[in-house]
Amino acid sequence: MIDFLSPFTNRETSSLSSPSAWLSEIFAPTSKAGVKVTAESAMQHTSVYVCVNVLSESVASLPVSVYKRYEKGGKPHKEKAYAHNVHAILHDEPNEEMTAFSFKQVVMLHLLLRGKSFAQIIRNKAGQVVWVYPLSADNMEVVRLESGKLGYLYKHNKLGKVPLMASEVLHFIGMSLDGITGLSPIEYNRHTIGLSVAMEEFGSTYFKNGANGGGVLQTEKSLSNDAFDRLKSDWSAKYAGLVNANKPIILEEGLSWEKLAISNEDSQFLQSRKFSKAEIASIYRVPLHMINEMDKATFANIEHQSIQFVIDAIRPWVIRMEQELKRKLFTAAEKKNHDIKFNLGALLRGDTKSRYDAYESATTKACWMTRNEVRELEDLNPIDGLDDLLLPLNMAKEGSDAKE
Repeated sequence: MIDFLSPFTNRETSSLSSPSAWLSEIFAPTSKAGVKVTAESAMQHTSVYVCVNVLSESVASLPVSVYKRYEKGGKPHKEKAYAHNVHAILHDEPNEEMTAFSFKQVVMLHLLLRGKSFAQIIRNKAGQVVWVYPLSADNMEVVRLESGKLGYLYKHNKLGKVPLMASEVLHFIGMSLDGITGLSPIEYNRHTIGLSVAMEEFGSTYFKNGANGGGVLQTEKSLSNDAFDRLKSDWSAKYAGLVNANKPIILEEGLSWEKLAISNEDSQFLQSRKFSKAEIASIYRVPLHMINEMDKATFANIEHQSIQFVIDAIRPWVIRMEQELKRKLFTAAEKKNHDIKFNLGALLRGDTKSRYDAYESATTKACWMTRNEVRELEDLNPIDGLDDLLLPLNMAKEGSDAKE
């Protein structure tokens, strides 16, 4: 059994086969806007940062439980397997250095930025999982062994390339063309992100120059080299930058100023920025109100967009993680009657009145929930006598005696 491999120890070493972040950025693909886009540089853009943060924190905040399936009275049942070692790992503490929230967020961050995420599985001598540690996706290489099975090579700065078997690695992937290699959302959308970054840089430069566009200083006289250098340095010192914005311009030697640049409104700069934010949000299926774009938001559509966010954005990531966790953390025998589930209901609980109305309908009208099941959803202990379904008199079967 290989000891835990530190996930980020290879950051300071660099080679062409295993480049560090600064070297990768030099050779990073350039967008059509002329901006080089990497996972690290994209995170410096507010819209990308917010989308990635919202998604990773949403998934990380979801409770994870292990369920055991069994038959009772000839019908399938399931219950939480609190005593299972995997339940404690995923629900409370995946390793001795991280909380469950931190672990899930790290996994999601790599998925959202690189399209792939890895974690090392540590087992005891009995083969039981005792810890899982996240590994840097940049340092992992997926290989096909002679047996036809997948293997992994992890680049460690002290140990070199460390081989890992598939049973030792949790391998999460996003969208993929071959089912093995995840596609990086940043790389595949670098032109959209690059354009937005370029507009941010333009805006920063614009305000750095005192929110004044370009222009031309004109004179009919001929300036000497010394006069030209003095004019250039004085102009930068007196009129450039926000601190000098709106200062009156004093010209001499017959100089005149002619502004050339068009205004922000004329260039549709603000509208372009809004469109760019919407484009980035669409990459991650994040509603605009979640990245502070509230122009078309109302109380009604925000509620529906939030539900859609859980179904269309969160749920696919959760299913990917559930299936990989079940595939790698359970033994062959346990897979037959154990499941791992993220509780999406934690994001769909709504306000107090809506929840209580739904509970009332589920327990007294539709009659598909018991009152103890409702108490469990509200983090309350069960009470004796509340495990039976309520059956209204008008729902009794024909010919049956509905009286107690």
